[in-house]
Amino acid sequence: MSEIYPTEPFGALSLWEPEPDALYTLEHVAQLAGVPRRRIVLYARHGLMMPATESGAVGWYFTAEAVRTLLRIERLRALHRLDLPSVRLVLELIDEVERLRAALRFSTNW
Repeated sequence: MSEIYPTEPFGALSLWEPEPDALYTLEHVAQLAGVPRRRIVLYARHGLMMPATESGAVGWYFTAEAVRTLLRIERLRALHRLDLPSVRLVLELIDEVERLRAALRFSTNW
């Protein structure tokens, strides 16, 4: 399968603010992020982002966090031209840094 790279650059400012506890359809996520549905499905199948519901008769639904992850994936691919395994590694490292920062904040509050 050939790699898919975004052709449009991404701006630093995002005006999208999610609804609390909202779920977004695949079509709505594609619109919000300006990403083709098939690319979102590709990312989900590679485990880069997870739908809140399984694919089935009702389709996939995504949380606001999944939309943020999608936007992060697209930025990584557009700015750094990373392949999917590299994107996965970067996302895992970002998550680990966030966990370590939270642990550090917790430990310094005692």
